Amino acid sequence: MSTVALVGYFVALALPALTIYLFVTLDVFGTGRPSTVFLCAGWGALGAFFLAWGFNSAISARGVSYTLLTSAVAPVGEELLKALVLIYLIRSPRFRYIVDGAVYGIAVGLGFALSENLFIYLPQAGDAVLGVALSRALSTSLMHATASGLVGISLGRLRRTDSARRKMFPLIGIGLAILLHATYNNLAAHLEGVPLLFVAMGVGVGGGLVIAWEIVQGLTDEKRRFTETLSHDVDVSEGEREAVQRLGDVGIEHVFRELRDYFGDENIALIRRLLSIQANIGILRNNLQGPASERLRRAWEEEIEAYQEEMEEVRRQLGRSVLLFVQRVFPTNDEALQEVLNEELARFDPTFVHRFDMFMRISGLAETFTPEQLTAMAERLSQIDIFRDVSLANLENLSRAIKVQEFEDGEVLFNAGDEGNAMYLVEEGQIAIYVPSDGDEKLLRTFQPGSVVGEFSLLDGRPRSARAQAVGHVRTLMLERQVFTMFIQSRPLVVLAMLRYLADKVRYTTKSVEAAVEWMTRISRGEYMPMEVEAPAPQPQPPATEVILEPDTLSPETPEQVSGVFSAVASRLYEREHAMRQPLTPPTDKHPQDEHTERERNE
Repeated sequence: MSTVALVGYFVALALPALTIYLFVTLDVFGTGRPSTVFLCAGWGALGAFFLAWGFNSAISARGVSYTLLTSAVAPVGEELLKALVLIYLIRSPRFRYIVDGAVYGIAVGLGFALSENLFIYLPQAGDAVLGVALSRALSTSLMHATASGLVGISLGRLRRTDSARRKMFPLIGIGLAILLHATYNNLAAHLEGVPLLFVAMGVGVGGGLVIAWEIVQGLTDEKRRFTETLSHDVDVSEGEREAVQRLGDVGIEHVFRELRDYFGDENIALIRRLLSIQANIGILRNNLQGPASERLRRAWEEEIEAYQEEMEEVRRQLGRSVLLFVQRVFPTNDEALQEVLNEELARFDPTFVHRFDMFMRISGLAETFTPEQLTAMAERLSQIDIFRDVSLANLENLSRAIKVQEFEDGEVLFNAGDEGNAMYLVEEGQIAIYVPSDGDEKLLRTFQPGSVVGEFSLLDGRPRSARAQAVGHVRTLMLERQVFTMFIQSRPLVVLAMLRYLADKVRYTTKSVEAAVEWMTRISRGEYMPMEVEAPAPQPQPPATEVILEPDTLSPETPEQVSGVFSAVASRLYEREHAMRQPLTPPTDKHPQDEHTERERNE
């Protein structure tokens, strides 16, 4: 075989082989299963081609003319045979939607064209093998790939549509493939060389545009279906939409369950994360449009930058096909759809989406204070024990949810037994705390301006143990527990800071219990001498502003205080036992203290 012939065969083989290779290595189809693409290409090259060759030979042997065979009979038989593997795959999880159908169909067509070029056209080319390879081989590959791609898309739309005419899609797809095939064969019978090459380019470009249009239409249908699933319908009232969204079998979770059969659990987790990241970026960008200090704006911008880096990594893991699906079905520029999608994600994944910031935008609270006031309140919050390890940027963000609440003299803020649903910072006036005592109430203490009341209710929400009543006109800054919970859900750094505070409290409690147990053990053994007590490292105390803890909280000095109480008790027991061991003596005129001093001197 001459060098020119070798080059011609190489060209005929390289185009379809390179295309299939790119499908696999670039993961265009997004399934992560190259075997499916190889299966389709193998069926086209071996199964469909040789069955069609045998079928065409049998028809030709019966006296059917070559013209009738190539213009009518062969296109029907070959397209039906190529479609068999796609029909087989339609019920497989690997065949999920129209992009898969397009890729699998193109692979079948390329495999068929490869064998047709190698076994039919090139062996008959003689000395013109290179020209045939450049014209006929190229045009045949493009035609077969386009025709089978149309069949694959039609089957993909059959799987993903709920239209009453869905059964017509496969017939339409196969019909278009046969029409394209027959038209090409009729043109190729009368053309050669450069004109045939232009026909090939026309088939390739035209077929590519048709396939692209079909994919766009299919993805538009997907968007419509999922939008309806999310109840985003202009004909439904807000109340009805909210009710429908809360049903168990609809909403975003229903969408994810439906897609799990096609993309798999791993891809669904990535899609969920991608949508959450996009939601958070949009929410934070909306925050930047409002008034905020430079510190808070810088924190939001850094958070957006971190999300963008994570989003690029998630996109890389998803693959092109799945990413194309997500971008078309859940477009970020559709604000109405994104609004519903964000609400659904926040409802089912509160740790992923910034519900707090969504609430701030809807409630309008973010406009209550100036950036300077928010900065000052963040400084105030940082002096409260439970917030001491939280960054000022996060505290300033949280301060946007604070409400100003005023009470008149004698007005009750909360009663004993009420739900612990808010913390109060006293700005003006005083708050008296009363506790039940023998059927009556007893004044426990009075909180002055600069104090905080009920900060632990933000953490546990337990019922109030006392009644709080305004003394004079009282002005407070109130932070609700519900809003605070929304704030910390999607901010792990704040949660870690709170855990550090609680861990310190647990450590102090443990030290106190250990000191008490140790003293009880020593006393039970009759050991009354003082023991060394390891006190925890002193914690920095906030200056200036008075921060008053709940009455039942522990301080860093608690272990030493407990130890001091037991030490005093042990000392008294020691003195009493020592005195009981002394012999009785007649009374004297000496003062007891002088007698004690003299006894010690004698000893």
